[in-house]
Amino acid sequence: MLRFGICTQNQFIETGERRRFLGSRVSYGLLNIGENPTKEQIRIFEDISFTLRTSNGTCRTTFRSRLQDVDTATMGILERLYPSDTELLIEDRAISHGLTSLEWAQQLFQVFPHSKFEASDKLLYLIQLSLASGGTYILEPEGQPLQYIKPPFVISLSHKESSLLPFNRLIAVQARRRLRHLLLPDGWMESRGGDGYQVSKIKCVHPEALSFIRTNPRFQLRTRSVFDVTRNAVHVLRTMNILNKDYFSDSQLREGSKAAFQSLKLAGVWIVGRTLESDFSNHVTFLQKQENGWAILARIGKGSEMEGYAGQIQSGQFIPANE
Repeated sequence: MLRFGICTQNQFIETGERRRFLGSRVSYGLLNIGENPTKEQIRIFEDISFTLRTSNGTCRTTFRSRLQDVDTATMGILERLYPSDTELLIEDRAISHGLTSLEWAQQLFQVFPHSKFEASDKLLYLIQLSLASGGTYILEPEGQPLQYIKPPFVISLSHKESSLLPFNRLIAVQARRRLRHLLLPDGWMESRGGDGYQVSKIKCVHPEALSFIRTNPRFQLRTRSVFDVTRNAVHVLRTMNILNKDYFSDSQLREGSKAAFQSLKLAGVWIVGRTLESDFSNHVTFLQKQENGWAILARIGKGSEMEGYAGQIQSGQFIPANE
C-alpha cells in the first residue's frame, strides 16, 4: 500500500471538514500564506497548525477562544492585585501560533494600558529546503527534518510512517539518507540558497498576531523555551499546555517550575495548566511567588498537575477563579 499527501491549497480545501485530521500528510509548506491572506487562507493556516507536531513529539494544537475562561479569570485576579496604571510585564510562553496570546493581550491592554507583553515559543518558523534535482525538505530551525515532499507524496521524517505503508517508509529512508549526504555549507539555513538548492522560511505565527505586532510595539514576539529564566523578572508568566507528563520527565517538570519561580517578581503570578483533548476543558492553577515558595491563588477545573512539582506551597488567600 501507499498513501499520497496534500501538496497544494486547492487539494487541502477539497478535503473539507476532514482536513484537521490529516496530520503530517499535509505539506507544512502550505503554512506560507503571505502577508495579506484571505479568510480561507487563514483557515488553512489554522487547520494545518492544529495538527502540526514537532520532532520531539510536542503538538501545537490550538484554536480561537481556547483559553477564554483562563483569560477571564486572569483579568479578575490581576485587577485585584494591581492598579490599572501598573506597568505590568507579561510573558506568555509556548504560544504555538500565538492567537491565544493575541486574544489575552487585547484584553490586557484595555485594562492595563502601560503593560508590556512578550509572546514566545521555541518554534516561530520552519525552514524549507528545495532541491533543484527534485524534492523539498521541511526542517526545524535546529536542523531536525519534519517532512519530505515530492508530489504526490508528503512523507513524515520525524515520526515513522505506518508499517502498512511500505512504499512510504521506503521513500522516508531514502529521503533521510539523501539529506545526510547533502553537501551544504555552514550557515546555509540563513541564506537564500546556493548551487542546486533554495532556502526559505515558513512563518508559524498566526497572521492576525503578526498584524497586531506591526501596530502595537508593546506586544513582542521572541524565541524562548519554558526552561529559560528571564533576566528582568516579570509580574505574570503563563505556560499553558506544555509542562506536563506527556512531554517531560519529573526532573524536567521540576526544572520548569524552578525557571518559572526565578522569572517572576516577588508576588508575581504563574498561570500553568492544560486543555483536556477529550472535551477541551481547561484545568489551571494560579500560583503566586512568595519568599520561599508558592501560594495558590485560584484554580480552574482540577487545577494543574504542576502543583506537585512546584516545591513548597504555602498557605495563601484563595480566590475562586469564577468570581
